[in-house]
Amino acid sequence: MNHIRKTIPLLIILCLISNTAIAVSEVTINDAKKPHGAILFIIDGFGSSYYYPEFTPIALDGTELIKARTQNISFGSRILDIRTPHPVTGIAHSIIVTGFSQANEETVGFPDATIFDITKRFGYVNLAVMETGDFVNMRNEQDAILFAENNSIENPVISMEAKAAPSGIYELMYDWKMKIPEYLVNRSGEMRYSAFNKWGIDAANAIATSMIRNNPSQKFLLIMNVGEVDSGGHNLGDDDYVRLIEDFDRDIYPLYQTAKENDIALFLTADHGMSFAEKDARRGGHSSDKYSTRLESLRIPFVIYSPNIESGIVKGEYGQEDIAPTLLSVLDLPNDLQYTDGSTINIKKYASIFVKSKSEYKISLWTGDQKVSERQDSELVFTGLPLKTNYTLKADGEKGSFEEDLFLDSDKHLDLNRPEPVLNIRMIIAIILISIVNIAGLMIIRRIKK
Repeated sequence: MNHIRKTIPLLIILCLISNTAIAVSEVTINDAKKPHGAILFIIDGFGSSYYYPEFTPIALDGTELIKARTQNISFGSRILDIRTPHPVTGIAHSIIVTGFSQANEETVGFPDATIFDITKRFGYVNLAVMETGDFVNMRNEQDAILFAENNSIENPVISMEAKAAPSGIYELMYDWKMKIPEYLVNRSGEMRYSAFNKWGIDAANAIATSMIRNNPSQKFLLIMNVGEVDSGGHNLGDDDYVRLIEDFDRDIYPLYQTAKENDIALFLTADHGMSFAEKDARRGGHSSDKYSTRLESLRIPFVIYSPNIESGIVKGEYGQEDIAPTLLSVLDLPNDLQYTDGSTINIKKYASIFVKSKSEYKISLWTGDQKVSERQDSELVFTGLPLKTNYTLKADGEKGSFEEDLFLDSDKHLDLNRPEPVLNIRMIIAIILISIVNIAGLMIIRRIKK
């Protein structure tokens, strides 16, 4: 009996702190076409210098390198100049999913640190197919993941982990785990690397298609990583590296079509690029001292398709930490990333207003003297709002009233929770310094008196 009494409170606490989906009121002001899910595709070692038409890859010795001929990976909105601050696989993957420029593999395991924490909180299921970047904390964020346990092109070991796989997904992942030998049989060199990538792309496409057909009401975020563009750059040289990019461009087309035909947002990027010492070099690199500061190692692609974004080239300078906030914005999810120092790249056709509070408010949105919408809730999203327009948000509740004028040049986040007074580090230092001065003054006075 005592055991039961102790267990019940513990279960209640676990239920309260669990990261369950929350009901958030959403008000769509205009008929905005929005994505029903998302695919985040990370190509390991894929430098934008080798396929963006605006760039020319240069070797360390100053010679010009060949570029890939691509036609499929320039869809939607293309961010021209975006760079990783750290061209290292695990760190760069961590930056992508946390929006924090100083993130590492440990950061991914912190509460509310990743895009997966936010998507799960809003009812998404998190799925993954990863050939690299699948460190423990990354895997732990997924409801189901199919991944390469080792980093071997000769004898890859494919594993699975699942916590809450949607209907049919675990079985489908198992089927694709068993298909890897047929992709690699009788293949060697660049063709074997390319075949491994194709296996991952096809597996991701099959999983996305299954979710769309068999779980149509379930939103999902599928993170996909292919690792053999990077491996080819390291082990085969610059010519085969470019061929692998061209093969990838060919093989991704069915996945792009799946996304486009079903209003799934597709985000294509890389963890880092690749540099070569000279033309026809047999090996490349990105993280060692001689390579890590090269633009060919730092510049990555960021290409986005979604039914709610503007197409075209986005100029300006951006960082890898901007990817996570941008992904959340496109999905009309709040940027509640706890450690992010990234900014949203404004590519949506409309703006959203995110309002949250610990208690319920009567929240109304106004344009001039006209009330556009009103709702009673503690968390609310207004979407489909025209850009470059003025609105006033009003909120009334037990803890007081709130009013703010907004110019919608981008998404806006409003927190109605009144901040509780806290001692920040500057205040603590100031108190210590003042105390030292006071103590020193008292000691001087005592000496003078003596």
